[in-house]
Amino acid sequence: MRLRIRPLLLTGTIGIVGGLVVLVVLLVGPGLSREIRATAETELTRLLALGDTLVSESEGTDPHALARAITERIGYRVTLIAADGVVIADSYVDPSRVPGIENHATRAEVQRVLDGSQSVAIAERTSSTLGTPFVYAANRTTFDGRPVVLRIAAPRIDVDRTVGRVQRAVALAGVVAMLLGMIAAYALSVGVSQPLVALADQARKLGAGDFSASMPKSRVAELHEVSVAFNRLTDELRARLAELGRERDGVETLVDCMAEGVVALSEDGRLVRTNRTARAMLEIPEGHGATPIGSLIRHPELRDALKDSVTRPEQAHEIGVGDRHILLASRALDQGGSVVTLLDITELRRMERVRSDFVANASHELKTPLTSIRGYAEALTEDQPPPDVRLKFLASILQNTLRLQRLVDDLLDLSRLESGGWTASIESVWVPEVVQEAWDLVSSREPPKVAFELEGEGAVRGDRQGLVQVFRNLLENSVRHTPAGGHVRVTIAEQHEGVVEVAVSDDGDGIPAAALPRIFERFYRADSARDRHAGGTGLGLAIVKHLVGAMDGQVAAESELGRGTTVRITLPRD
Repeated sequence: MRLRIRPLLLTGTIGIVGGLVVLVVLLVGPGLSREIRATAETELTRLLALGDTLVSESEGTDPHALARAITERIGYRVTLIAADGVVIADSYVDPSRVPGIENHATRAEVQRVLDGSQSVAIAERTSSTLGTPFVYAANRTTFDGRPVVLRIAAPRIDVDRTVGRVQRAVALAGVVAMLLGMIAAYALSVGVSQPLVALADQARKLGAGDFSASMPKSRVAELHEVSVAFNRLTDELRARLAELGRERDGVETLVDCMAEGVVALSEDGRLVRTNRTARAMLEIPEGHGATPIGSLIRHPELRDALKDSVTRPEQAHEIGVGDRHILLASRALDQGGSVVTLLDITELRRMERVRSDFVANASHELKTPLTSIRGYAEALTEDQPPPDVRLKFLASILQNTLRLQRLVDDLLDLSRLESGGWTASIESVWVPEVVQEAWDLVSSREPPKVAFELEGEGAVRGDRQGLVQVFRNLLENSVRHTPAGGHVRVTIAEQHEGVVEVAVSDDGDGIPAAALPRIFERFYRADSARDRHAGGTGLGLAIVKHLVGAMDGQVAAESELGRGTTVRITLPRD
């Protein structure tokens, strides 16, 4: 059967016992404190006499070792001070730091001993050297034939602890004495007080976020109901906070993994939070804290847009930051501040330009031969030209048809390479063999008017047919841009980095320095009119770059206008 708290409160026994014990402690405590402090001072005076004997008998001893030896004997801090106040040694301070201790001539206990007003001086204060409260006792003695002050310091906390222990002992004695006649009341007080103490402790833990403990059961009905309700509340709070924590972690992870940059701003324009993408995009450190925008963002247009997001309800516009394009969208929050999203659309804009250029170039490349074919075909159907003119028209139609076929084939090859539709069949390939095969294909169409040289040998890891197409395109370019009597040379050399370098060189027209970085782009020509007249499609080097890259190789070009061009290919050595 659970007891009710009302009868316990009506008896008043607990209040009376508690009041008596508190009264005893309050009345007896101060007197005991004075007595204990007097005892401690007497003990320090006795220890000073012992220390005086040890100091006066230790002529020629290292003062630091002497101070530490006395401390080991008595257990308290020992300080030797010269007559002018300079600290000679301190058992609690490293010898190397002793010269840095301030002069002690102004210390109360040292002053009273030096001026002779007291043979033994007692003082209490916090040590400026150690930052700890001490009870100091000092007297005058001699060391190595000169007068010094011997000071012993006992931590005041020891005295306070002794006072506390005595006070607790007095209180316990009073409680025990009172309980001799109040056994029943004591039992009831324990039954009431323990759950209340546990409830207070658990409430403090709950406020600090600790949900591990629970309220014990009580024999008192009201307290038992409180314990059950409190435990139920703790369980619900634990579950709710765990759920909120999981949701928060999930949202933080989701925001941090977003491809868009997310920036949260306070109402005064400070960066409150950013995700990883935003920090990389804005080039700001991770632990930026609540930092003003102006101290982190240097780009004026971007900085102004972020500041305006706090005051404008919504905005969205594109900003150019260097060579990047950033789409900024923001929304002001009702409680102040704003959230801004940043999307790097540089690649999108580049792809739009590439697509636009591709459509324009492809249309132009297709239109030119088609116009010629149409013109010659109309001339053949509407007029009756002489046989020699008819043959000339037909030859031109055939030439433009072949040009269209090469253009379409190159477009299909490039599309297949860029879309990943072509996969390299890696095998061991003997480079001189594929170079010679590519040269045979080039020279079979029309005997070239240039000399061909092949030097060196080596095997690589690559796709044989892909390499044939690579060298065919390179050799066709060299032959196309090298005048009659020129030279085309292919040099094969093994490199120490585990790769084989193949250089295709010619002594032809060369490429302007400004055009050299773009020669591997689709349809790009250093001299458009000359290349179209020579029959090039403008896709050969783009195809070469994709093929070599698919075989884990690299391609680079070097040239000087009027002095020829060299294209270097590096592939893994077999």
